[in-house]
Amino acid sequence: NKVSLWGRSYKILVLRGITGSIALYFVYESIQRLSLYEATSIQYLYPIFTTILASVILSEKVYKKIFLSVILGFLGVFVLLKFPFIYNVKSISVQSLIIALSGAFLTALAYVLVRLASKKNESPFLIMFYFPLFTIPMSLPFAIFEWQSPNLYEWCILLMVGICTQLGQMFLTFGYKVLPASNAALTSYVQVPLSALFGYILFFESISYNFIFGSMIIFISIAMVLKK
Repeated sequence: NKVSLWGRSYKILVLRGITGSIALYFVYESIQRLSLYEATSIQYLYPIFTTILASVILSEKVYKKIFLSVILGFLGVFVLLKFPFIYNVKSISVQSLIIALSGAFLTALAYVLVRLASKKNESPFLIMFYFPLFTIPMSLPFAIFEWQSPNLYEWCILLMVGICTQLGQMFLTFGYKVLPASNAALTSYVQVPLSALFGYILFFESISYNFIFGSMIIFISIAMVLKK
């Protein structure tokens, strides 16, 4: 069957593309302004925002077990990242904090819109298409003025990043199609220990006790939801 580029609910698709693009900009901007640990911990507030927005926009029931699992998962991320904002405290500008929180909130809104579009029977591939449809033209002016020509090795790395990102978007979109938004958002916590594990394998980065305990908390939080 042919899929119309307008879809069944193009307003939702357009809003998903815009919110996702702006969220991506805020996330990268927060990484520039804050330490990686601080920016990551704030960004992973988005499953909490997703749970709240799913209740408001999608009228999804937020069971106590789901909400507790989301909070527990965030605690696991906080432990894994070695308690940012508690140790090595430094002053953070209000502007930087607003940018980071906006990135987390808009990420949550974009994912809820993915779920909403899926419930309107939009094609997952069409939902995916609307993200780069807005991200590319919105980021192009910045790329032109800040352009630096990559070498062959860097082009290969960028190509791999693009392929992996696209595959990630595909599985994420299908995940939000079959799962309630709060459940799907919760599973995203597993990205943090997996990224640390890949850092250990590929870049010989050390594994700390925080990584072990934080990962255990994250997997327990996910298991709480998966358990019937």
